[in-house]
Amino acid sequence: MYYSVVKRANPINKEAIPLYYAQPVWGSEISIRTISNQISKYSTLTPTDIMAVLESFIDMLPMWLKEGHTIRLGNFGILRLTFKSKGKEKEDDVSGNDINHVRTVLRGSSEFKNEFSDLSFEKVATTTA
Repeated sequence: MYYSVVKRANPINKEAIPLYYAQPVWGSEISIRTISNQISKYSTLTPTDIMAVLESFIDMLPMWLKEGHTIRLGNFGILRLTFKSKGKEKEDDVSGNDINHVRTVLRGSSEFKNEFSDLSFEKVATTTA
């Protein structure tokens, strides 16, 4: 995997000396069509069949998550919703109106994480925007 080096100021301590950090350099996005085409090469299904299944699956995810389910995706991991809420002094004062910052979290399984145990890194030139 490629990485570049960037200089960042400390957002908490503005007086601190900026430090250099490695940051990932991502390649191009892979579309659902590309995924479908590649999967079809290893199965008896057509890219159109695979794309229909993937799109239906993606369409169903929000419903299951809204119902409070965690979704186990085989050896990939578990997908779930999480959120933050405002703190209150009394339990009875906490309501749904205090919930904010809802987000999805994917927790990779041990098997999936182990796929990256042999990952190597290569430094590339830093680009300026």
